[in-house]
Amino acid sequence: MNNLRSVVVLCLLSVIMEDSANAQWVQTNGPHGGGSDVTSLAVIGTSLVAGSRDSGGVFLSTDNGTSWAAVNAGFGNDSVRALGVNGTSLFAGTYGGVFLSTNDGMSWSPVNNGLIKQNGYVPPVSAFAFSGANVFAGTGGGVFLSTNNGTSWTAVDTGLTSLYVTALAVSGTNLFAGSEGGVWRRPLSEMITSVDASFGSEPGSFRLEQSFPNPFNPSTTIRYGLPQRSSVTLAVFNTLGQKITTLVNETQEAGYQEVKFDGTNLASGVYFYRIQAGSFVQTKKFVLLR
Repeated sequence: MNNLRSVVVLCLLSVIMEDSANAQWVQTNGPHGGGSDVTSLAVIGTSLVAGSRDSGGVFLSTDNGTSWAAVNAGFGNDSVRALGVNGTSLFAGTYGGVFLSTNDGMSWSPVNNGLIKQNGYVPPVSAFAFSGANVFAGTGGGVFLSTNNGTSWTAVDTGLTSLYVTALAVSGTNLFAGSEGGVWRRPLSEMITSVDASFGSEPGSFRLEQSFPNPFNPSTTIRYGLPQRSSVTLAVFNTLGQKITTLVNETQEAGYQEVKFDGTNLASGVYFYRIQAGSFVQTKKFVLLR
């Protein structure tokens, strides 16, 4: 019996050692036959997406990497530096900015409104990070935020002295950025405002939210809550107390409201927005940064 056990153990060990010896990476039949320089990978639904640098564009596999097809409608042949997935949205960062697909990569649209141009060109995009519906892009010109799925972007670079950002990550309540100057950290709350799950229902008290984004260039959104029907005045002032504009001056029903402020014609600097709703008065600060 002991001899039989020894034989069984030796056979098992032989099988395990053989499997271990055979354990290795196997190259898939990737873009252009597997020889392309693939810079990024992402999974959306049941599909695998690869971004390529030398062959240009995006490739899609629906069979676990066995075969690939170019999916570049509306994309051109731009080299891909980063891919990011947020829900059903697929973002591609390229040397010419950001492209968005909402149909698993089958078609693409450029979404570069607000990305600061350098010498007439949109900076290269190397990284993405997501916090809820908010999209961050790391570029050769700093970090940008979109709160509307890429429709528009705003720079969020305050304190960031090394603007060539190649990596982003959200951890807890912070956004981390990797750049030529090392790793940088910034609280998400300084760039985006968490909206209550009850947003859209009636609030229990008057409230004025911090505008977002903040700092902003050139526009930002102000949200406030009314627990009851109220006569509302919302105005913007400079640091001298001079009124710049009145955004709201009307009676509004109970609930959450929001209004957009555009500072296109204003100089960079600190401004204040003040709400008066019945006996409730509150003022908050925001910064226009060009």
